[in-house]
Amino acid sequence: MPYVAVIVWHDVVPAKEVWFDTPLDTFKTQLAAIARGGYHVVTLETLRAHLERGAPLPSKPLALTFDDDGHGIYENAFPLLRHYRFPATMFVHTNFVGTTTHGKRHNTWPQLQEMSHSGLITIQSQTANHPPDLRVLSDADVVHELTLSRSSLEYHLHHPIYALVYPEDNYDARIEKLAAANGYELAFSEDWGNAGDSANLLEIHRYSALTRFNQALQDVAAGHAP
Repeated sequence: MPYVAVIVWHDVVPAKEVWFDTPLDTFKTQLAAIARGGYHVVTLETLRAHLERGAPLPSKPLALTFDDDGHGIYENAFPLLRHYRFPATMFVHTNFVGTTTHGKRHNTWPQLQEMSHSGLITIQSQTANHPPDLRVLSDADVVHELTLSRSSLEYHLHHPIYALVYPEDNYDARIEKLAAANGYELAFSEDWGNAGDSANLLEIHRYSALTRFNQALQDVAAGHAP
């Protein structure tokens, strides 16, 4: 089985607005490194088929993801992804679409629709209200977060929602079970490693672009060494 790295960014902006932003120049350098290194960026659906059924992947596979629906994903990252023809997945907290929270602007539904209709960007769930720790919520409240987000995304974007990111990487076996029971087939953490070696499909490994971007590329390259 090939080594496949899923990489996560948050917002991409000219200069950091919050600590987990990626400066635009850094992002440009990162995408150039992916292209120059001969990596193959795969869609979420391709990754899903590989993890669920063992479908083949191209050599040196990567999957690119973005959390939190920051305005710079549309303004700065999306044009560069189109330039390289790199597919990516956005995970969106639906009750914050088109709003500003903690000084961070979030993309609007028309912007999300434009990205989705491009064929390059897949948009999936990061709950409705981004509760910082799903584990402290009741079962009913967790289900509300999961189902409201999925129904909002399906209403506005007209495609199936089957993947989830746990806000602030807080989850446990109960949350995984509730996600699976409410239509989610994949869920992603920020615990780095080979996505194919994840404990299960509701704990898929991801590398942080802030701290482990170079490591992700190195691990994938080493995993495909002859």
